[in-house]
Amino acid sequence: MVRVLAAVAAVGMFLVYVMGTVVTNTGSGEGCGGTWPLCHGKWIPEFAVKTAIEYSHRVVTGIEGVLIVALAVGALVYFRQRLEVRVLVPLMLVVLVAEAELGALVVAYPKQPVVLAVHFGNSLVTLVSVVLLAAVLFEARGSDAVRDRPRPRTFPWVALGLIGLTYVVGYLGAYIEHLGLGPACPDWPLCKGAVVPSLSGSTGIVFSHRSAGLVLLLATAGVYLWARRMRRARPDLARASGFALVLVALQALAGAYVVFSGDGLFSRLTHSGLLALYFLVVSYLFLHALPRPAAIRPRVNLEAARARQAARARPRTSALSVPSTAATTTEAGGTADA
Repeated sequence: MVRVLAAVAAVGMFLVYVMGTVVTNTGSGEGCGGTWPLCHGKWIPEFAVKTAIEYSHRVVTGIEGVLIVALAVGALVYFRQRLEVRVLVPLMLVVLVAEAELGALVVAYPKQPVVLAVHFGNSLVTLVSVVLLAAVLFEARGSDAVRDRPRPRTFPWVALGLIGLTYVVGYLGAYIEHLGLGPACPDWPLCKGAVVPSLSGSTGIVFSHRSAGLVLLLATAGVYLWARRMRRARPDLARASGFALVLVALQALAGAYVVFSGDGLFSRLTHSGLLALYFLVVSYLFLHALPRPAAIRPRVNLEAARARQAARARPRTSALSVPSTAATTTEAGGTADA
């Protein structure tokens, strides 16, 4: 039941993230006026397109908040022996409260790009905390045993570096979006026809975002080549880094699509959605780069061994029971003939 709740909460959190992106990219942030959590001072406001977009986002966010609290309680009750749960649950609750506070600040200061960008970054952390918790719960029966296999000691730090760099790229992108600085570099991959344009003003900010994205692409490619060399021992790291490389490449193409589409709505939503998926994958990569807590390994391995033993015993028992029944039948038949 807790695993089902975790899956629903993870999907719901991604929906909240997408709806928040729609609110930002359609300029619907002020659709409910200056009141929060009410909309224009009402629980059910009068219909208007921007009001409906903003208010539906608030309603879904409220429902998701209830799901996250329920998930936190269930995870602590049934899976508190897992160190990952004891770390992710507090993180999930803290960023959830922070997200609510930042949402109120966005309403109070709708024109502050720093507040809006931080709100976007915190929503990414909230999404990751929920999805990673769901992953831990689904793998808690022992399918994460591959994490116990050896890997380079520095690999977790490299994966953590990808997470930090992704956050920087996302924050810069959100800042550019909220300030409307996209036209500062109207072409791609060049910026105003130059490989390195003037770094002053809005052009410098947009170019910094693109440069950080390029560094992220190259770093992800390097991590993938590294993980691919140990794919026999650690196929989980090779797969995750491969997915990450595909997503960051698509993210770069989506950035070009934003430029060529004239900052179109669909292109911006695609750009933001791919960033969220990439952030999830590299966070999962970091989770799997960490070994399972030592206290959990013997218990999980013992349960897995018992399950394998039971699986081997079932067909053997059924195979033995068939001849036994046949022999009994033959004996009975022989007696009757006699």
